[in-house]
Amino acid sequence: MIDSTTQIMKMSYYGGLYKKLSGSLRTFSLNISDEDSLNTPLFKDEPLVDVGMKTYGGIHLIEGDSNGKGNHYRTLGHRLDRRRKLIKARRIVIDVVCAVALLGIVLMMIETEFYIFRYTDKADAASVLFKISISISTVFLLLGICLDYYVDLKIKALDAGVRDWKTVFTNSTALCLFFELVVCSIHPFPGDMRFQYVSPYGQARKVSIDAILSILMMSRLYLIAKFAVVHSRLLTDSSTNSIGALSKIKINTIFVFKAAMTNNPAQLLVSVMLTTFIVNTWAMRTCESYYIGTVDPNSYMEIMWLIATTFLTVGYGDKIPQSYCGRYISICTGLMGVGTTALLVAVLARKLEQTRSERYVFNMVSRIQIEKRRKTAAANVIKSVIQLWMVRKYSSEDKALKRKYMDHLKASIRQLRTAKMEKAHIDEFNVGILEVSETVNRISDTFDKFERGEHKREESRNVSLENRLLGIEQKLDEIRTLLNVTR
Repeated sequence: MIDSTTQIMKMSYYGGLYKKLSGSLRTFSLNISDEDSLNTPLFKDEPLVDVGMKTYGGIHLIEGDSNGKGNHYRTLGHRLDRRRKLIKARRIVIDVVCAVALLGIVLMMIETEFYIFRYTDKADAASVLFKISISISTVFLLLGICLDYYVDLKIKALDAGVRDWKTVFTNSTALCLFFELVVCSIHPFPGDMRFQYVSPYGQARKVSIDAILSILMMSRLYLIAKFAVVHSRLLTDSSTNSIGALSKIKINTIFVFKAAMTNNPAQLLVSVMLTTFIVNTWAMRTCESYYIGTVDPNSYMEIMWLIATTFLTVGYGDKIPQSYCGRYISICTGLMGVGTTALLVAVLARKLEQTRSERYVFNMVSRIQIEKRRKTAAANVIKSVIQLWMVRKYSSEDKALKRKYMDHLKASIRQLRTAKMEKAHIDEFNVGILEVSETVNRISDTFDKFERGEHKREESRNVSLENRLLGIEQKLDEIRTLLNVTR
């Protein structure tokens, strides 16, 4: 019998699925004591307490103690529900983080524009208030990033089947977290920090460091990529997550970017180009306004022209940056322009490429036209040979006429060979992996049919040979019977 004070297990197996048993267990005992009478039943129902479930090698075991203190009951459905809740929580965290980051960028741009238009100074109360607000939003942003990593580690721990999220916290994760915290912590600090700046033309002056910090603060825009990932259907769809987990494919920013380039390449490239153009234009104008001091704040159109020519790698040279900061931004703009142009060329090449069906139709039409040319060239060859034979027979002394029809014959032969080469070239490029597989399958089917036919013919030959042998044996028996009768 089962002792209720010891650890117990209950498990039921129905068609490959493990199911929790009812709250009682029927036990059987053959040890009958003196106190038991003959009417005592052999089967007894004993109550079981609620226990937890663990997984060992794919088998779900439920364990507990007599006091009912066991582990949490966890099945596949509970794990999927838990994962769905964590993904939803991560989406909310990313939404808040992006909102806080964009709020900090907007406050920074307002403070910068006020300074450029000479509405405020770095020591004014309005500027200090803006910078304090930016610092507060930065603190909340850093806390949100840490919370995002915590939820992500919880998801990874749940996928790996472990309980402690610290188990999946690797060195690469720590490095990425540190890098994001450093990038997102850059912002214009309260106060007026200045340093000695020497322009490319040798002019030295004290300038504020806020321009560099404001431009580097724009790097927070990478959080938009995270926002797109958590709101993508590739991450929210359960079937896609299951397929990705089985295929060992991580659905991250790169995967979503590739999917977007496959589905909507034009919209994505236009968005990247416009964002790069606007952000770099503002950054260039900020650099020139801070570190030159004599730049007209209304020269936004000229800066746009400079960024456009740099982004398109034209470089007319009529406008050039006047500060080191502007030159660095020009280099970054040129690199972004080269990368975006390469992606644009790749997308256009893929869009202009013929599909498989279109290629088949084009090759078929080309083959028909080349076949007509080949037949025409073959007919011209035959006609030229006949005319040359007639000239040699009836006008052998007319060398000019003979040379004329000889040239016609050579031209017709050349056209015939060219048509054959073009047809072979089309047939060569028309053969792909699918065509090769179809040809191999066709050959295999033909070989199987041939083997079956040979087997049937061999069986028929064997049957006919056996029949002939039986006939010969019968005739020999008849001859032997006749010989015995004559004797």
